[in-house]
Amino acid sequence: LDDKQIPGRTKVGDLISEAYAREYQRLIDRLASSLGRIALTSDIWSRQNMEGYMAVTAHYLIMSPAG
Repeated sequence: LDDKQIPGRTKVGDLISEAYAREYQRLIDRLASSLGRIALTSDIWSRQNMEGYMAVTAHYLIMSPAG
């Protein structure tokens, strides 16, 4: 690779932000078209050094393409 093929840090940041925005909108659209309610579960934990984590999972039903 030469310098022209390697994006700079601002370009990489822009690409990441654009990808996030696309995926976020895809998720919103998918959840909005769900059948009925959306169930959320969460889990919170920390490492020994007190570094915290949180996971959230959404469960929902959608109509399959086959009907």
